[in-house]
Amino acid sequence: MVTDLFGPMPYTAMQGLLDPLYPRGIWNYFRSAFFGDLDDPATGALVSAFGRVPNPLSELHVHHLGGAMGRVPGDATAFATRDRDFILNVVARSGDAGGYPAAVEWARTATGALGPDAATYVNFTGEGGEDRVRAAYPKDTYERLVAVKDRYDPTNLFRLNQNIRPTSR
Repeated sequence: MVTDLFGPMPYTAMQGLLDPLYPRGIWNYFRSAFFGDLDDPATGALVSAFGRVPNPLSELHVHHLGGAMGRVPGDATAFATRDRDFILNVVARSGDAGGYPAAVEWARTATGALGPDAATYVNFTGEGGEDRVRAAYPKDTYERLVAVKDRYDPTNLFRLNQNIRPTSR
């Protein structure tokens, strides 16, 4: 089936396009890693990870970055990891709680195979812990975001996300 979705559409309709892929009851976990080159070691790691996929619901997505996005200085926005050419998004899913631990472990192994220093993308992480949030930003960017949080949300009202805590919390 081929579908043409180009054209104006309400925001809520666009946001719901992927809803059929995430039915109620599915256990989802996301993880990501930026990497610099789709060379033999990276390709080998991806093929190896795909060969160990825990179930047919789980996926590996490789996004090619660069272009206009890559021309913006890394310190110009909160999205600072602009010096890598690719990002791996791991969508690990399980139809029930029993398969979830294996899916999570598979996702962690898949991103870990790209190297221990692989930065993560905050919007592609299923873990909201402070260590994963910090790993999503270079130190200077994280400190700028804390300053923004201190100024506009010092009570940490907006915290039900991959949270950057204000200094006072």
